[in-house]
Amino acid sequence: MVTACALVSACASFDPHNIISRHVPSGVSEPGASTNPAIRLAAIDAVWTTISERYYRADLNGVDWRAARSKWQSQALAAATDEQFWERLDQMAGELADSHTRVESPTMVARRKQQQSFSLGLNLRNIDDKLTVLSAHPEADAFWAGIRSGMLVTQIADRDAQTQWREWSQSARKTSSPQAALRAPLRKLNEAAALAASSATNAGYTLQIERVDGTRFTASLKPRTVSTRPSVTHRVLPSGVGYVRLTAFQESLHGALLQAIISLKDTPALILDLRGNGGGSAAMSESLIGSFFNAKTLIGRTETRTGQPISIAFGAIKLIALERSVPGRADAYAGNVAILIDSDSASASEATAGGLQSTGRGIVVGETSCGCLLAYLGYATLPGGGELAYSEVGFTTIKGERIEGRGVIPDVVVERTSADIRANRDRALEMAQAALLK
Repeated sequence: MVTACALVSACASFDPHNIISRHVPSGVSEPGASTNPAIRLAAIDAVWTTISERYYRADLNGVDWRAARSKWQSQALAAATDEQFWERLDQMAGELADSHTRVESPTMVARRKQQQSFSLGLNLRNIDDKLTVLSAHPEADAFWAGIRSGMLVTQIADRDAQTQWREWSQSARKTSSPQAALRAPLRKLNEAAALAASSATNAGYTLQIERVDGTRFTASLKPRTVSTRPSVTHRVLPSGVGYVRLTAFQESLHGALLQAIISLKDTPALILDLRGNGGGSAAMSESLIGSFFNAKTLIGRTETRTGQPISIAFGAIKLIALERSVPGRADAYAGNVAILIDSDSASASEATAGGLQSTGRGIVVGETSCGCLLAYLGYATLPGGGELAYSEVGFTTIKGERIEGRGVIPDVVVERTSADIRANRDRALEMAQAALLK
């Protein structure tokens, strides 16, 4: 017993944040097992205890965590379906009002690992009190039904679209910010469509659409598995300004991203487009920021529960320092820089935009970002097959500003309008070029 206790203590000291062990299968993660009441309770225990002991803020954002468990445990245990159980457990995690801290069902875990999304392929947003189509994925039924950017959704499954959207907004879990909450009804729409498709009738989900010319049509859509693989693209715009678009901070794109910037080194200015980029690798974000500095530069600070750097191997290997700096590069891009963001730009995108803005290295153009800048170090496997992400690191800029809950505030604000969407006009890109070339 003494030997076992000593071994456990040594393991905890070697890997105090469970960074290594959380990537090892737990042996209790069989998908579908969460219909078992004992496994459901074990999953609830795991989520509650892990967050209680390891969340980056010991005060848990001021939330009464015991009350949160009392509120959601009985509802989760009584859930009629497997997916409903995981959704209610996620609602408990949502009491922290933190978009990074979340519970994913086994189904969601599988899709994330396969880089796939099961959805209607629509991006919708309320603009001027009208539910407006921002885009339709080319692999989705919506696109092939003729739904295009700028069209309006007037009815959702025979209900007034605005009424349904408002109800979904009000019933969604808490998130980091009002900007983050904008995405919640869209998730509810995809969930409702998936439920209809899984019914005995295998029914499509009906939307009434209004075209730009005012005519209307009805589309019966089924959710499809569409690719969400990230990409990086670059070009020289007709204005002579360099342009790089990154859709996610995925390490497989790291080399291509840096090479894209190097290839544009002779352009007088560069636009980094992070709109719709939900984040990813913090290390990749710092590397990207570093490509715009030729000397070591402080770009921000981190916050941990203990006030100490995050490390393993008895503190010998520091993974995250309390001060965030970039070493700089001899081949750093020297021209002026603008970063495009919108309300869907989150996490590593915000770290990049905020870092370049606060150091004075770049201007930010577009909408206020998500306000979702925290970090976790990997998913924890839960009994029953779900997984838990919980925030372990907070961030501030060199000016001491916290982006979480607020967002990166653009230097040049460009809000999306129905007229621009209908005309397929990218006013943010126009404004960024104008600001760089003046």
